[in-house]
Amino acid sequence: MRALAVMVLLWGVSAAAQTAPASYTVVVTTQPLVGATRDMVVASVVDAGTLRTSTVPMTLRILDEHDVVLATVTGTVSAGAPLRVSTRAPSSGGVRAQLILPPGAEQLAAGVLVLEREGREPPPQSTFCEITVWAKDPITGMPEPVTVLGACSVEAVR
Repeated sequence: MRALAVMVLLWGVSAAAQTAPASYTVVVTTQPLVGATRDMVVASVVDAGTLRTSTVPMTLRILDEHDVVLATVTGTVSAGAPLRVSTRAPSSGGVRAQLILPPGAEQLAAGVLVLEREGREPPPQSTFCEITVWAKDPITGMPEPVTVLGACSVEAVR
């Protein structure tokens, strides 16, 4: 059985808007998924956009219920190349995916973060969230928020 936590991370406002390079690091953490000890846990990030072809460096981690890092990978994501990390859950407690986006990560057209937990027990409820990033208004040059919805923790670190 699978439990799926999906976070859509949107970068950019419209085809006419230009994104401004971020001067901060964004850390996005999903809500926890609980299950059984030794469940397989997989976190993935992919760029679902097709108009931009840039690669974006980032770090993807899986955390346990005490914020201990169970698995981590650093690499780049592009439209055809996702970034994935997997591990076994050490307990039935909640595990979370954490995505660390360095300055410039808003170059992704439409990033999607997925957390899956698979085991023998029925899956827990899925969690879903999106984050807010800032894009530069092409006319005024001022930062404008890109509004997103959901239930996750988002932190901007300078």
